[in-house]
Amino acid sequence: MRTLPRWIVMLMLLALTGCTLRGERPTPLPTVSVTPDDAPATATATAPPTATPLPPTDTPAPATATPVPASPTPPPPTPTSLAVTPQEIVLTAPADGDTVGNPLRVVGSTAQIPFEATLVIHVYDAQDRRVAEVPIMVEGEYGSRGTFDVEIFYGGAPGPGRVEVLDFSAKDGSVIARATAHVTLGEGMGVIESPEPLAEVTLPLRVWARLGTPGEAATLILEWRDGTEDVLAATLLPGLDGRGLLAVAAGWDRDTHPVSQEALLGLYTADGSLAAAQHLRVLHPDDPGALGVDVYWVVGEEVTAARRHLPRTLGIGRAALETLLWGPVPGNAAGFDTLIPLPADVLTHALRDETWGERVVIRDLTIVDGLARVDFSRELLAHPGGSMSVTTIHQQIEQTLLQFSTVDEVLITVEGERDQLQP
Repeated sequence: MRTLPRWIVMLMLLALTGCTLRGERPTPLPTVSVTPDDAPATATATAPPTATPLPPTDTPAPATATPVPASPTPPPPTPTSLAVTPQEIVLTAPADGDTVGNPLRVVGSTAQIPFEATLVIHVYDAQDRRVAEVPIMVEGEYGSRGTFDVEIFYGGAPGPGRVEVLDFSAKDGSVIARATAHVTLGEGMGVIESPEPLAEVTLPLRVWARLGTPGEAATLILEWRDGTEDVLAATLLPGLDGRGLLAVAAGWDRDTHPVSQEALLGLYTADGSLAAAQHLRVLHPDDPGALGVDVYWVVGEEVTAARRHLPRTLGIGRAALETLLWGPVPGNAAGFDTLIPLPADVLTHALRDETWGERVVIRDLTIVDGLARVDFSRELLAHPGGSMSVTTIHQQIEQTLLQFSTVDEVLITVEGERDQLQP
């Protein structure tokens, strides 16, 4: 192989050295073709094509742009809510200042149909007692106004009162809307003093009412919600206020007792006019709200126990004695009687004076260390007289109290005196 001539080598070194000193981009070396030994001794240098330099530029590099925060995504549009008409109750009748009878007519309208198309009417008497609570139906279509026109019965005392029509929330029982009329209730009508309005009661009903004229006939009708109807006729006693007095333990002999339910007690005069009414809830004897006790009546000359169911109470001893003082149901099939004076005996007794009331009442009852001390009002002295009567009265009271485990002995007094109940 032939050695390159020295001058070619020197030429190549000079080219490299010159490019380095000028700081320029080195020019590519020429391609050297070396022929083999049998080729002519000719070296050919081929210059590469000259690259066109980029023109200088004075334009500065663009500054880094400040990032622009992205616009927040707008919330989706809120759908337009349908307009809700607020509830409003307009009471057309009765109007403020009206004097109303019994039954009471209630007329009005609502801005919208209430839940289950139901409103509730409350009536309050002069003592601010709720004497009626009656649900009523509203006529109309959902989404439109409603109307109502009903007659309801109410109890309580005649005089100033008010009528309220209410719409209650199905969610929490709060009052959504209310309409009120201040009225005079049942002017000139009778009044039921017992049972209390809307009370839970048991049979026999202990009815104390003022209506009509003494000596007149009166009719008591108990209308149960299920349609059962019980009727009792009575004669009005002479009340101390001059009106007729109805004082009776109202019960009925029946094979079955209706289930616990609401009922309307109505009292009617001899001409069939309604004199007074009361809404009640009557408990079945097996109702959890009822409690059975024994009350001691007289059959012939024997003192005999009879089962009575009373509304459950902590003062069950006093409640049992109160039942005893009301007496048995008039004309009962078992022949139960009592020698404890009833209102008819008290109001007509020869010893009666202006200090006497209309019936025997319990003035006090205490039970301490097994001793029951019971003090009665002076009306207990209206008994028939005689040692047997007094002994029987003692037995009736004592046996009624001795059934309770907390009582071992009974002490009876009248107006605080031990020796008053004597033959």
